[in-house]
Amino acid sequence: MMRQMYDDESEKDDTLSAMSSHTSLNGKPDSTGAMLRLSLWVAFAAWIVNFDNGYTGTVLIMPSYKKAFGTCSELMDPKTGEIVEQCFITPLQQSLISLNYMFIGIGGGVSALSGRFFGRRGTIQIGCALAIIGAAGMLGTGGRGQGSFVHYMVCRCISAIGLGQLISASTAYGSECIVAHKRGFALGLYNVGLAMGNVASSAVCAGSAQFETGNNWQWKTPILCQIPLGIILGAGILMFPESPRWILNNDPENEEEARRAFAMLYRMDPFAPEITTQIEEVKSHIKAERTAKKSVSWYQIYSAHNIRRTSASALIMIGLSITGIQFVQPYATTFLRGVGMSNPYLINVIIGLCILGGSGLGPAVVEYGGRRLGILAGYTVMAVCMLILSSVSTALGQDSVSKIVVVILLCFWAFIFGGTIAPTAYLASVEMHSVSLRTYGQANTTILYGAFSFGATFWTPYMLDAQYGNMGPDVGYFYAGVTVVILVLVFLLVPETASLTLEQIDDHFNSGRPAWKTSVARNKELVRLRGRELQASE
Repeated sequence: MMRQMYDDESEKDDTLSAMSSHTSLNGKPDSTGAMLRLSLWVAFAAWIVNFDNGYTGTVLIMPSYKKAFGTCSELMDPKTGEIVEQCFITPLQQSLISLNYMFIGIGGGVSALSGRFFGRRGTIQIGCALAIIGAAGMLGTGGRGQGSFVHYMVCRCISAIGLGQLISASTAYGSECIVAHKRGFALGLYNVGLAMGNVASSAVCAGSAQFETGNNWQWKTPILCQIPLGIILGAGILMFPESPRWILNNDPENEEEARRAFAMLYRMDPFAPEITTQIEEVKSHIKAERTAKKSVSWYQIYSAHNIRRTSASALIMIGLSITGIQFVQPYATTFLRGVGMSNPYLINVIIGLCILGGSGLGPAVVEYGGRRLGILAGYTVMAVCMLILSSVSTALGQDSVSKIVVVILLCFWAFIFGGTIAPTAYLASVEMHSVSLRTYGQANTTILYGAFSFGATFWTPYMLDAQYGNMGPDVGYFYAGVTVVILVLVFLLVPETASLTLEQIDDHFNSGRPAWKTSVARNKELVRLRGRELQASE
């Protein structure tokens, strides 16, 4: 009966022909190429998000940015004795840049609605459109005065709403479309995209900083880059099918379209036994949830049955936002200049390259080491790095040796972050939610991520400013303490999800098993048992 649902028989033949042209050596369809292409496109969304986050803090020390939005006065240069114009950005203006993260959170919340009605692909396209509109608006600002700064911030917040939708929708899209045994490795590439976006942003800023000090293209160049990137991502996402799990969750009777989507992703006949089994499993979990709850509403993510899942997902992303990356990434140049570094732009690029270098290990860490172990190991080493950084500075002061140690430890911290926390956080957070509540659950997680990121980026300028906190390298003590707290909570609340299908993760949470009693080895044993059951049923 299902085969008769195809209106165009030639279209089915074309699909089957495509499936047969992508086979492995054992004659079975090989989905590796399709999974890799999808993973790279999801990683491209991460590139765009972190490219935007990367230049946010860097432009604050650019002379043209200070002249465009700051307060200027004529002062005597103590070295030359000449009267020169000097412009300043207040700590409040620096902190207000962090409103970007609040609106990323709002964008994540909006994605719950757009994702419900327009799907994962549609939400990504809406996010791209808003990012492009916001970037175009920012390019039109730059006149001196606070009115122009307000206009700049309004446009920046519009762009941030789009970025929030990209974060929420792209991770959900990737986790729902990629097969379980490749999901960890493939979505580890999301972190590579994040790291490459940060490096690209640092490199573009380092280049544009060489423009004349009065040239607004010093700070406008990285903003301009967002426009073609958004166009490419929004148009290119149409190369891929809609998430089959979203299709079935939105309309359980639309099995035909879900089969086509699975067929394109898995490179199989739409009626292959593997796809039929997958569809039946997805539908059974959706049916079980809806039978128990009668209907699906957003507030169910806070119910007694789901609060454990919601809390685990939120904790993962909150930890990502407050354990140091919002200090290292946006304000590294400000911090390094404050401790006496002569070329903060170059060191910022090096730190970005260290994150990128670590991200190369990320896919293997999340797939073979596991999400939980990766997070625990990463936070342990990161806390130690921050503690040593501050301790050395306290003992030696700001001499040349201390400065070298600060840079080395920041680079090592960045490498560990890129190889452990960054790849596991985005993947593990979206895996925590149930099939029917994933749209709402990940929207809630993105809102909290945005709110805590706002706090982290808002307090950092005050912590570093000489007239307020003036903490300098002592900021490491603060982040070491925060990291230890998050480490303990992760140990208690976040289970291991590596190798499991999304439906098997549902079974884990339904079992009530404590997080600290889960492991990659146990998950692989569950997968082997399921494989034997499928073989027996055939």
